[in-house]
This record gives sequence, structure tokens and C-alpha cells, in this order.
Amino acid sequence: MVKSEGAIIWSKSNAGELFPFAATPMTFAVSEKFIKALLAPFMDNFGIDIEKTRPFGLVAGRIYINMNCAAALLKKATFSLKKNFADLFGGDCDELARALEILKSSPAAGVEFSHMKLILSLPRTACGFVSQNLSAKRFEMAPDFIETVEKYMRADFKNYPDGSLLAVIDDLAKLLRRSTEKSWPVVLSAMIASSLVHAFAGNEKANILLSCSKGMDSAQAGRELLKLAAAAEKLGVAPLLLECHSFAETEAALKSSGAGLTFLSNFARFMKTHGHHALGEVDAACPRWSEIPDYILSVIKSYLSAGPAGSALRRCEKLRAVNISEASRIWKGLNYNPFKPLLKFLADTAKRGLTFRENYKSRLVMMIAIIRKILLECERRLSAKSILKNEGDVFFVDLSELESLMSRGKTSSEITAAINDRKKEYESFQKIEPPSVVIGDFDPAGRDNIRGKTVRDEEPAAANAGVAYKGIAVSAGVVTGRARVVKSAEAAETVNGEEILVAPFTDPGWTPYFVNAAGLVTELGGPLSHGSIIAREYGIPAVVNVKNITGLVKTGQLIKVDGNKGTVTII
Repeated sequence: MVKSEGAIIWSKSNAGELFPFAATPMTFAVSEKFIKALLAPFMDNFGIDIEKTRPFGLVAGRIYINMNCAAALLKKATFSLKKNFADLFGGDCDELARALEILKSSPAAGVEFSHMKLILSLPRTACGFVSQNLSAKRFEMAPDFIETVEKYMRADFKNYPDGSLLAVIDDLAKLLRRSTEKSWPVVLSAMIASSLVHAFAGNEKANILLSCSKGMDSAQAGRELLKLAAAAEKLGVAPLLLECHSFAETEAALKSSGAGLTFLSNFARFMKTHGHHALGEVDAACPRWSEIPDYILSVIKSYLSAGPAGSALRRCEKLRAVNISEASRIWKGLNYNPFKPLLKFLADTAKRGLTFRENYKSRLVMMIAIIRKILLECERRLSAKSILKNEGDVFFVDLSELESLMSRGKTSSEITAAINDRKKEYESFQKIEPPSVVIGDFDPAGRDNIRGKTVRDEEPAAANAGVAYKGIAVSAGVVTGRARVVKSAEAAETVNGEEILVAPFTDPGWTPYFVNAAGLVTELGGPLSHGSIIAREYGIPAVVNVKNITGLVKTGQLIKVDGNKGTVTII
């Protein structure tokens, strides 16, 4: 539990999408190191000392954002806290609105701020912001950043000496900080441009104008999965895939034919490009897709079972073409509008900048994949010395403890006792779900635990026909279809092309689900969250930030998703 210093307001807005699971000690240690590296260049420019600030913390084992810190940063950047504060962070709007009133008057608890540092840094910040956004290569990642990440992705850490393994993690953190110093102005300008497009064109038109970008890694991952399924059909190996029970069995069977070898080559190419993604992908404790080929194979099989994958792929491409055509129609309607060139510039800046942000995040996820490989190699070596006893123990120590263990600074008995205690605590946290906003301290035994066993067993009744729920419209269009409620990306669910995915949130780990969905509804998220951006890329209607929707809607219920008005209606 995090003890508050004054009225600290904790929120899982955004954090709930990035960290859907309770955090192990190693997850928190790695996240702290890299989130601070990511935020430092931006926060330093606004006079906030990242090393003395608590931008996030643990609430019942889950990573939550310190909204006092976020509000302090927003105040410095915009000179006010506006009413759309809740929409910006994409959380529980009612709770965040209540928190906003506290934040307006409360001190910035947990934030180390210097007015002098802010004043002195303003000229440099302004110059850096302008110069970076005027650069012709502003939407490109630095070559040394890409080369270093790819070098470590290829590395065999079994050949590294003990003293060099954890040094790689430090190198990656420093690399991220240097790279972010150049990239944050581009991302910020994209977010500002996106807001201005919404203000000038209205939400419905803006969501169309901001759709269908090119070259977004996480969007491409979904399309490539669907293409793998379509290729299996075309090669004639789909029946074999459906018959086999594991990837090992499937691989052995496919090797006996030329068509099978072609499919395996395509599968390997997909893993090389997208295998760093995962369910809960910024959590180093979560296995990567490349480690669990059975999961990716099960996704491909789900596409094949749902109907012709080739048809689903054509439907996906048709939806994208419709959005491109609709965007063209909107632009033609603005031919005599004197602000059209400005609006086009803003839309282009937003689309290219947000694509850059998503691809930058994909590189960060590659870093997490590299760190996971390093941690597993450390665990292998420590297990060989009988210092760590069980698989996964490395995730129940932190980075400083691991460094000490690698240099024999702690005895086996000491660390074993600590790991066992932490595992018990971790198991207890799995049964707890704090509310989306926590003001002050959270009592896991109190009534605010919204997912204790006694509460969890009491599923809410399905909503009646005619009931409408309000959220945030993030991807244009209207669709009516059967709901497919998926509460965890680990669930063995199939979403076909006529179903609407209803989920608590989405990150790239959810891509296999909604690439084939007719629409998307989530409990968390805002206009700039991952699910919103990808829904626009796929051209499917989407409404996010619909409170408790996974409990109110049942699989099979007929619902209408209005991505223009931001409503979900039970039919």
C-alpha cells in the first residue's frame, strides 16, 4: 500500500491499460526505472524533479498514476485544469471529476517542483519544441536508437559475463532518456494537433480525418495475423492446423510438405517482426508472443474456425477503404473553407505523430523483451547455483537485489524467505481490485475492494433492452451486432466478423481479438489511448470509457455501438 502525503489521488487511468495485472517486485522496479527515463526529459522542462517525485505508485499491488503529479504537470503546461481533464486521462469520468475539485485546491502531493527551474528552462524548452517540430525527420526514430535496440534483440545473453548483464538494462534506460529528449516535442505536438482537429471539425468528422494512418506496427500485427490465417487457407494447410493440438505437433506435421514449410516460414517471419508483443506487454514478467507460439497458433485457428479468413481480411480492407473515402468526401466539402490548409496540416501532424508514438512504444516494448531475456538468463545462472529455487523467482526480487545476488551479496536462505513472503502477498493482491480512482489510502479489506471473492461471485444482471450507456466516441460509424464480452486477453475466446468486442481495455496484446471485430467498446480509455487509435486504423466504430460495461453487457446480447455519439445501446 502507498501511504499518501496529504491528499494524493491515485488513478489507474492509462496505467490500467499498460499494467492490467498485479505487479511483481521486478515489474515495479523495471517500470520505475524506465518510466522515469521516459518522463524525465519532459518533466525537467517544466521544473519537476523526476528523482524526487512519485509519478506513480502501488495500490494493493497494482500500478496507479499519481494524479497530483499529472495535474501539476498539466497546470504548468496549460496554466489550468480544464473540465475535460477526465476525458484526457480516459478513466472513470465521475470519479476523476470529483478528484479534479480536490486537485484544484490541494498541494501537489508527491511532487518536487521548482519555479526557478521552470523559468530558467522555458527558453530552452520553447526552442527545442520549435526546432524539433521543424525538423524534416521529426517523425523518424534516431538510427542509433533503432540499431542499439535491434542489436540487443539479436544478442545471445548466455555469452555475456555476469557483470555485463544488468549493465545492459542501465544502457537501455539511458538510451531511452536520450531518445525521449528529442521525441517528446513531436508527441506533444501530435496530441495538441489532435485536440485542435476535434475542436475545429467536431468529434465525428475528426475521428474520420484522423483514421487510416500508414506504418503503425501494432495495427499491422493484427493484419499480419489475419494474413497468416488466409495464407493457411490458400496453401491448403488450414485443416491440418485445426486438427493439431500444439505448435510442436503442428510444426512437425507441416514440415512434411512444401506448402507446410511455406506457412512455417511466414509464421517465423511474423514472430521475428511482432514476437516482442505480449499480453500486458510492458510488464517484464509477462511472456512474449515469441515464447508462446501455441498462443499465436490458437489465434490463427480461431480465425479459421470463425469463417473464411480471406473474407475477413477483405472485410477489414473494405472498412479501411470506406473510411479513406469518407475522409476524402469531408476534405472536398471544405474546398472553400479558408482554414482547410491549417486543418489538413493539423490532421497530418496528428496522424503521423501518433503513429510515431505507437511505433516508439513498440520499440520500448522491445526493450522490455530484451530485459525479460536478461532476467531469465540471470535466473538460469542463479538457479544453477541453487540461489533461486523455482521458475519465475527472479520476478520476486528487485533490480538492486538481483545485482546483489549476481555478486553473491545475499545468501540463498535470506532471499528464499523474502521471495516466499512476496509470492503470498502477490497471490492476495490477485483477489483484490481497487476502484479506478483512490483518494488517499486504500484498505484492501474495506468495501472499496470491488473484486474480492464475495463481490466477484455476484455478477450483475444483464441490462434491459433500450438502456443506453454513455462513453467517449473515438472511432466513427454505427454498428449493431452481438456482444462478445472478453474480460482478459488470456481468455480462449473467438470474435467473429459480426460480433462487437466488449473489453475492460485494450493494448497491443488484444490486437488478435479486435482485428476481426465489427466494433469495440471498453471500460477504460480516451481518444488517444491505444485501442482508440487502432480502432480508427481498422475503421471499426468504437466507444471507450463506458463504466462497468463488461458487467452490464453479456455475450450474445444485441447491442448498438454509435461511434459518432459515444453511446452503447442494448437492443
